[in-house]
Amino acid sequence: MKRFVVAMAAVLTVAGLGCSDDNNGGGGGNGPPQDKAWVRFGNLSPDAPPIDLCVKQSGTQSFGSPVLRSNGLDAGLAFPAMSKVIYIDPGSLDFRSVAPGGDCSTPIGPDLTAQTINAHGTYTLTAVGEVTPGSQGPYMLIQYIEHQEPPAAGKARFRYTNVVPNAPPLADGVVDGGTFTLLTEAEVPYRFNAAGTGIIDGYQDVDPNPALPLTIRLAPPQQNPDLFTAPVNFRAGVITAVWTIGLFGGTGDQRVGYFICDEIPAASGGQTTCTRE
Repeated sequence: MKRFVVAMAAVLTVAGLGCSDDNNGGGGGNGPPQDKAWVRFGNLSPDAPPIDLCVKQSGTQSFGSPVLRSNGLDAGLAFPAMSKVIYIDPGSLDFRSVAPGGDCSTPIGPDLTAQTINAHGTYTLTAVGEVTPGSQGPYMLIQYIEHQEPPAAGKARFRYTNVVPNAPPLADGVVDGGTFTLLTEAEVPYRFNAAGTGIIDGYQDVDPNPALPLTIRLAPPQQNPDLFTAPVNFRAGVITAVWTIGLFGGTGDQRVGYFICDEIPAASGGQTTCTRE
């Protein structure tokens, strides 16, 4: 079941901070080789053109060559998209988004600088926000920590993130018999992960469900109607990223919905297994 209702009620509650857009490094678990970082690149900006990404050590002059083109993605990433894991050298790193097919000299939006990316660490590095001037959520690159440790026995693991640039804080949960049950303790502002007891870097373990009707509402959810509902397949032993993407009031490719990606180990280059709801 899928439904979307445009209803912008007043927002009274602000979430706790659950996003990892800081300079902390991720824990690798069963991650990449010990001397490399494991990075998944994405384009979740609803009005951005296709992008490639460039990387350099902070304090150095040259970004070198675009990373995605070097890993078989000549056309870059068009919204919404996520690359598979790409191994890069760790350190204090600067990131830049550019147009595919060119070099690293002309950025799209501001660079993301001085990010501490650890060897044997796992990360998502993605574009979010709007390129269009005057947006309340302007275009930017952002880093999120990934987890690769397996879920608890018999459990599924997922991370919920709100990357809708014009969204107020959202609540994610399940509606049963008209009652909305939060899956997290706090509403989720734009750019942030879910937060709450037992939730680390946005990740939480849940019971498997082949079609959990995940629902988002404005905060406070008990006073607002459903905005969007779609089934999500949470499988035992699998880590799933659920991104709320698009624009409120958007149509076509810019419509609000979920971008659901399996965060499982994968070879360098190509695409991650993702679906849009």
